[in-house]
Amino acid sequence: MRDKIIPIAEAAGKILLKYFRSDLEVIYKNDDTFDPVTAADKESDEYIRSQLTALFPEDLILSEENDDVPTDYSKRIWMVDPLDGTNAFVSGTNTFSILIGLWEADTILFGLAYAPAANKMYVAEKGKGAFERQPDGSFKRMHVSDIESLSEARLITKNPIKDKRPLNEQTAKLKVTSIIESSRTKLARIAAGEAEVHLNTNFRASKWDTLAVQLMLEEAGGVVVDLNGNPLDYKQLDLRWENSFVATNNKAMLEQVLAAIR
Repeated sequence: MRDKIIPIAEAAGKILLKYFRSDLEVIYKNDDTFDPVTAADKESDEYIRSQLTALFPEDLILSEENDDVPTDYSKRIWMVDPLDGTNAFVSGTNTFSILIGLWEADTILFGLAYAPAANKMYVAEKGKGAFERQPDGSFKRMHVSDIESLSEARLITKNPIKDKRPLNEQTAKLKVTSIIESSRTKLARIAAGEAEVHLNTNFRASKWDTLAVQLMLEEAGGVVVDLNGNPLDYKQLDLRWENSFVATNNKAMLEQVLAAIR
């Protein structure tokens, strides 16, 4: 699966880089100034969907930039974010990425996250581990850090933005040792041992934002749940996560985070 999907992600990455730091028209979905879309999002989406359809004609595709939304979660479904981090992309920051994941029979089978401007590639397959591509083209298996105390943890969060988010107050309650501000593949970076905690601070996150990177983190030993401590239910018809989500490097850390924000 990795050998089939990586070339698709790399080609989509070239599409995004063609537009990166250019004079792009930005449209805002539902007049929401914090939910932009550009021609880069659209072209990347069309390319990825066309390639997945050619390879897997029987599979369904759920993509952020396409209105054809699957409702039968008993089938194989690809979940795609063709440009995760559009705000960063528009601002000229290199932390944007492409997310491609595969869901079947209540299981996440495959996940890929590719940040083309930063040249970072992460992949995971169910039961086979999570890996980061190295400069020489080889893949190194990822594993979360063994830190278990919140006071020693590194919190990874979004780049500073202007909107006041519903969970900013809860995030401030997390007394961690350091804060990493970056929009790039936050859960993959926890999987790689570069951070221990991520609390998603808004309620815009959807299935395509989490599916691929959730598998990465779980295969590396980490945990992803909603803010009530429940598993994310990808069979729900609503595309967005009503209770947002939290990701940590292990269950001991998770319990401390949930206790702090409650």
